[in-house]
Amino acid sequence: CAESLWIAGGLYGNTFALQRLEELFAAEPGNARLVFNGDFHWFDVADAPFADIERGVSRHAATRGNVETEISRPQAGAGCGCGYPDWVDDDDVLRSNRIIERLKETARRAPDAAARLAALPMYRIAEVGGQRVAIVHGDADSLAGWGFSQETLATREGRGAAATAFRTAGVRVFAS
Repeated sequence: CAESLWIAGGLYGNTFALQRLEELFAAEPGNARLVFNGDFHWFDVADAPFADIERGVSRHAATRGNVETEISRPQAGAGCGCGYPDWVDDDDVLRSNRIIERLKETARRAPDAAARLAALPMYRIAEVGGQRVAIVHGDADSLAGWGFSQETLATREGRGAAATAFRTAGVRVFAS
């Protein structure tokens, strides 16, 4: 239970954003909690930025994103775990797969990080102001998360599935 809850999504290896986020969060009054909801690694393919992101994120609560899931159990050719739908361009998929292969190499040089990332949960439940908040990387069913994409939620079926997810999880908010 917290008075304020900060959820940081899509840090993508940006050490400058991490530094600024931590500065802002440190100034938050009261009982505050910062949670990273996955994909905090991505463009931090060099050892030093990767280590900086690991140190920063490990000071707070976190969930695994598809990126952390893939680098915590590196398998050649597995891709980024993005589960791209048909409307995503093939070049984007290829580019993502090249990035994840480089990031897996970085993670192999940091074996403690891989074990820590593998142990992260796929979701967390927090309570703020008497309301339950589900913190997920993707959607209620998948780390890839396309069920909560604007394209899916623009459809009647997508909105129905989201409403079911809220009822099933017993939460007021999904922070994705």
